[in-house]
Amino acid sequence: MQDFSFMTIEEIFLLQDALKKNKRQILKFISFGLLLVIFAAFVPHYFLSRRLSEEEINDSLFSYKNLWFWAWLGSFVLALIFALIKVTDVRYFTIKKDLTKLEKGQIQVPLESVYQGNNEMQTSFVVQQEGVKKRKRLFYWMRGRLDNFRAGQQVEIIYGRHSRVILAINKL
Repeated sequence: MQDFSFMTIEEIFLLQDALKKNKRQILKFISFGLLLVIFAAFVPHYFLSRRLSEEEINDSLFSYKNLWFWAWLGSFVLALIFALIKVTDVRYFTIKKDLTKLEKGQIQVPLESVYQGNNEMQTSFVVQQEGVKKRKRLFYWMRGRLDNFRAGQQVEIIYGRHSRVILAINKL
């Protein structure tokens, strides 16, 4: 059974903190992508300049003066950034949606599995919801590592409705 209600001020601050962490993570990925672009654009050009003439370098696919090089490199870096975001469970846009709607959910379910992610800075819980369709849902504890929860335990989870970021979790 799911109940939806409005968030308290403390829960709003918890979501804002999670949003800051996610924003920091995204900025890290973008700066990594930009560093990769700079590295990939100028290092091949440097090595080509040692062996080829300037005209041959400009005709090369590895030249930063070639439009196809930038198209390939840009799409590669964009795909890399999105892959990093997906792998690390960044929930930036859904947390922003939670902060505008201010709705929280509450559910009582048994834990199916628990695992640590994001360099053990986040704990994720998989639960199987009862209802019309049995489906598995993933909930995120963004405030570090939780060691005292195990699969099979019955818990009560209070979470942001759209992001499924856990605001409070209690054993029953």
